[in-house]
Amino acid sequence: MAVSKNGKKFSTDSEFVNVVSNCYYVDKSLLIRDLIDDCHNYRTMLFTRPRRFGKSLNLSMIQTFFEKTNKDNSVYFKDLDIWKCGKKYTSEQGRYPVIYLDLKEVEEDSFADAMDKMKDLLAVEFLRHKELKTSRRVDKTHDRDVYFKIAKKTESIAELKGSLQLLSRMLYDHHKVKPIILIDEYDVPIRHGYEKGYYDDITGFVRAFFSAALKGNNNLNFAVITGAMRIAKESIFTGLNNLVVYSILMDEYSQYFGFTRGEVKKILDDFGAPEKMDEICEWYDGYHFGNTEMFNPWSVANYVTYNFAPDAYWVDTSGNSVIHDLLRNPSDADRRMLRDLMNDVPVYVKIKEKVSYGDLYEETDEGINGSIYSVMLASGYLTPENDAEGFRCLVIPNKEIKEIYADEILSRFWGGRGPDVGEEIKRAFITGNAKLLEKTLKGYLDVSVSSLDLTREDTYHAFVDGLNASVTADYKVRSEEGSGLGRLDISYEPRNLSGRYPGVVLEIEVAASEKDVDAEVKEAFMQMEDMHYAAKLKDAGVKQIDEYAVVFFGKEVRVVKKPQ
Repeated sequence: MAVSKNGKKFSTDSEFVNVVSNCYYVDKSLLIRDLIDDCHNYRTMLFTRPRRFGKSLNLSMIQTFFEKTNKDNSVYFKDLDIWKCGKKYTSEQGRYPVIYLDLKEVEEDSFADAMDKMKDLLAVEFLRHKELKTSRRVDKTHDRDVYFKIAKKTESIAELKGSLQLLSRMLYDHHKVKPIILIDEYDVPIRHGYEKGYYDDITGFVRAFFSAALKGNNNLNFAVITGAMRIAKESIFTGLNNLVVYSILMDEYSQYFGFTRGEVKKILDDFGAPEKMDEICEWYDGYHFGNTEMFNPWSVANYVTYNFAPDAYWVDTSGNSVIHDLLRNPSDADRRMLRDLMNDVPVYVKIKEKVSYGDLYEETDEGINGSIYSVMLASGYLTPENDAEGFRCLVIPNKEIKEIYADEILSRFWGGRGPDVGEEIKRAFITGNAKLLEKTLKGYLDVSVSSLDLTREDTYHAFVDGLNASVTADYKVRSEEGSGLGRLDISYEPRNLSGRYPGVVLEIEVAASEKDVDAEVKEAFMQMEDMHYAAKLKDAGVKQIDEYAVVFFGKEVRVVKKPQ
């Protein structure tokens, strides 16, 4: 594993003290400075970022800085940027009781189990504040009784809803300082409730839980909440007028979640690999939070740890079952837009920043479901480039996400058989084997046929375009683009012109029956010849170009390679 100049290794740990003490740490401590400046204006701050973008590590850092403990935690900050900001900020270190609740593990199959998990988490946090067990300053008999009920996990649901408010009050009574509340991944229980069928119950609980802790709590100093999604304010944070939301579309705090270009350059210099900058940018750069260009920190850390080996490290980390559900039956308009994204074509949509799971399937008059792109944006599959009259220009951010996106899209549209299709298609191209390409298309057509309208050429075209997502690491795939004297169906331009991969042109036709296939193949070859469809690949410097007629008829397909 790679080691930096000072002998430190990268870590994906989210415990601040361990990371800053033993591992290579990218300094995000100025986040604390900005929180101190803003907490007087906003008592509750919500930060929404994709999973694995440093939210938990940042909350752990905030807790370590502010929390009043028996040990001196200032030692962890004296070499960081926050300690250079002056007494206004350093004097805040170690002054406050802190309540910390991590909800990312509340992924239960039923509401009852979710409540049991919440009781577990609250019991641990109550018992962590052991000074309250015997405190004479806490003189309310009722508070003390409920404290021990929560510690023993025997409280009622009503008492559980008011638990954070109770703990805040008891901490203030004991310390005479208003506590800080930190809640990590607040939306995980809500998302899981939606997936498992107890959405209304968990939403009602979370609304009451947060309202007691954040709205009617006179003993709160300020609160910081993180999550991936911004659940509709009117559903969860009812009446919380002092809430400010910092989403990925806002510039404030944008530099604190993820790695900036300057930070990544320093990382590579510190690990003795400055020559890897182009590669790390290609794989993990491309996110835009507000006006800040960001890298995926989880993937950068793994890339460096595993000796600069590029791979899709972020796969299976994003909690994307809601995306899977949304992609189960996309409209024709959404199929076209998802196909465009696969082919490096931006899409323009109106983003729903406030997500209500009950409204995820609302379509516009054009048949576009903005929730698909809103959830994909919040989850890290897409990133915004710019605005255009109320619409957001969205793209796939980098090579890592393109690989993950291809497999996820394929697994939704074509029965989960996506991972090997790219190798099969590329092997057919390399060997010029029309029969292998035909067999591959037929195999995936068989598992897709139930969802296809088998009378329209654009449906077959969308089917092939979906499979094409798995080859975009090696090919620039262009669909329905002008070339020569006409508009070809699909072309494949090798990203590397060394000669391993040939350029390829596909002309798609639909035959009424098997007896019409030969005539459609002949028509496809004539069209390729007359319209000079290979011209654009030739202009790009591709030396070997193969052309194929792909003729669909019902559930069958014939692929024929055009003679040279």
